[in-house]
Amino acid sequence: MSAITQWTQEQTQLISSTIAPGCTADELKLFAYACQRTGLDPFSRQVYAIKRSGKLSIQTSIDGLRSIAERTGQLDGSSTEWCGDDGIWADVWLGSKPPAAAKTTIWRKGSTHPFVGTALFRDYNANQGLWSKMPAAMIAKCSEALALRKAFPACAGLYTVDEMEQAETVTVTATPAPALAPALAPAAFAGDAKIFAAGKAAIAKATSIQALESLAARMELRKNDLSQQQFDTLLELSLAREAELVPPAAPSTDNDADPFADD
Repeated sequence: MSAITQWTQEQTQLISSTIAPGCTADELKLFAYACQRTGLDPFSRQVYAIKRSGKLSIQTSIDGLRSIAERTGQLDGSSTEWCGDDGIWADVWLGSKPPAAAKTTIWRKGSTHPFVGTALFRDYNANQGLWSKMPAAMIAKCSEALALRKAFPACAGLYTVDEMEQAETVTVTATPAPALAPALAPAAFAGDAKIFAAGKAAIAKATSIQALESLAARMELRKNDLSQQQFDTLLELSLAREAELVPPAAPSTDNDADPFADD
């Protein structure tokens, strides 16, 4: 399978109009790459491309996170509870008012402890749509997403539409925040320049689609070592390099330089 998910023209038009409305051609390519990397199917409503304040935000459904967890073969069940303002947990919510919180526990095979995600209703309530009709179910999905990200690293960095829905109602002020002086910018956000430079070199030297696929997998493993801007840049470079390799070149007999190999 190609490193970049390929859609037909009809599928691309459908995604552009329903699943990724308002996205540019380059953003659709980035979305396609994210679909391939996560193994999620946009046509099954497992993953979405949403524009927020002019910026692309790739989000999943709770079914998408469940699918990722299930594919690991290590998911060993889950349970959800709700509580009111009294803090008393129950395995079913029968109150006439929305619950104050939901708590989901995930069990993972081989782990000595469960993984718990607790979501407060006041933090996620969007005050509209299903949040008004099914508040207990909606806050339960948010708590489950929290727990799944704790239990399965493959879910890290993936947020559900349900968790982010309240952000759609926030009024965004056009005034930009003042930029930090370079000397004051947090070093934690700079990313590893050496790994970034090596990644660019490896992508440029890749001689086959298979090499790009291998790099994409290892990029994900090293994602925490890179800033978001660095990671996105490497994805874009991979897209451009793949376009140069279509039709695919013959598989190389030597190993491409790989900065993402295990230490």
